[in-house]
Amino acid sequence: MSPNQKSNLHRTLPNPFSCALSRRLFCTLSCALSSALLCAGCSNDIQSTEAATLEQTAKVGLQMAFASTPFVDSLVVDCMGADTTHYRIDPEKPYLDMDIFPSEKTVFAGKLYANGTLMQIGEAEAKLTAGSVMEITVQMHALVGFVFAEIPLGFGNPSGVSSGTLKLDDGENVFSYPMEISGTTAVFKSGMLPLQKNYQLEIELKNSEDDVIYNAQDSIYLDENTPVPDLKIKSLRAKVALGFTIADDVELVISTPLPAIRRKPNAGDIVISEFFVIPNTKDSVEFDFIELYNGSTDTLVLDNCTIGKSTLENERVDIKSNVLPPNQLRVLANDTNPNSPDEYKFTEKMITFGKTYGSIVLQCGGTVIDSLYYGSSKSDSLRLNTLPIGSSSGVRKSTQLNIDLYEFRSDSASWCLGVPTPGELSFCEN
Repeated sequence: MSPNQKSNLHRTLPNPFSCALSRRLFCTLSCALSSALLCAGCSNDIQSTEAATLEQTAKVGLQMAFASTPFVDSLVVDCMGADTTHYRIDPEKPYLDMDIFPSEKTVFAGKLYANGTLMQIGEAEAKLTAGSVMEITVQMHALVGFVFAEIPLGFGNPSGVSSGTLKLDDGENVFSYPMEISGTTAVFKSGMLPLQKNYQLEIELKNSEDDVIYNAQDSIYLDENTPVPDLKIKSLRAKVALGFTIADDVELVISTPLPAIRRKPNAGDIVISEFFVIPNTKDSVEFDFIELYNGSTDTLVLDNCTIGKSTLENERVDIKSNVLPPNQLRVLANDTNPNSPDEYKFTEKMITFGKTYGSIVLQCGGTVIDSLYYGSSKSDSLRLNTLPIGSSSGVRKSTQLNIDLYEFRSDSASWCLGVPTPGELSFCEN
């Protein structure tokens, strides 16, 4: 189904022509996406009328080009020409295929709403003739910007962060925004900010006793190209790569630094965040995989770690020696599946997991780090709340953990089914 078929289409049309004068008179009024005959009382050959209408349309491929922005509410476009049509577009696939009635001037006006306000607009126009085929790009331009910052706190928040403040100073005004905690992440989100300005940015984190434990400062510039800068502190450890991705000279003060640690994982440090065990063997791109997430604030050494159906030696395989940094994902793909990307092949002769039910166990040094049981057909007194698994017919779906609910991962309500997303954390809802 093309994106325009998923769109909410609204039509603005003139009143229908009267057919009282002649039964041979065709009503050729057409909307942008429909070849239906819109005429009260006409009884002529429908098929021939539809063919005539289609021959009078122009085919347009419309591409919306905009700066990447979090918290997108909607992306819409109005096509104004012989008809006025309104489309709601999927921001993940900002492209439309349309059949549009010819006009000397058709205007395509796009609007991007994000974070509760109109953020970007764009416009393009074209002369459309019957039977023509055109590719049109609407280049969007930012009107305002905002600052969004994420800081990983780690499972259990070992740093003890309980509150924080984001301050922005443009030389004339100082804006202050409180911190919110979402799962294992501290989040700062500003209001709408004017573009073409420099801002001095300061992030301050405090513990439960209101003591400042982290303070980071930076200078950012907001313009049309970067209306929402990418601000992420990778880790709160003192000696791990730390700083905003937008700049290399971030001033950072840590009053109570935690030592950087490379260690073996303990139970609960790593969770199985997604698994896909039912790939379509006839699909040239699908592959089965297990995804792991390091929710600690340490770099974990995966020596002597295994993945398998159980802790039994003949039902598990070794994970090749590597380390997993904090707040990072590791995808373990089936090395015997030719579709598996080479960068995900961290095992040799991956175990074949059950297609309808089964278990997955991550073990390191004899300690079970995480495990799960999936499939409803084999639930028993010990496994009353099994995790969902996608169907092997139709569109194949993986099982994904809402990482904000990691503490409740044994509850099936914390998981959902969706298109596989190896290497990307999920915040889905069941």
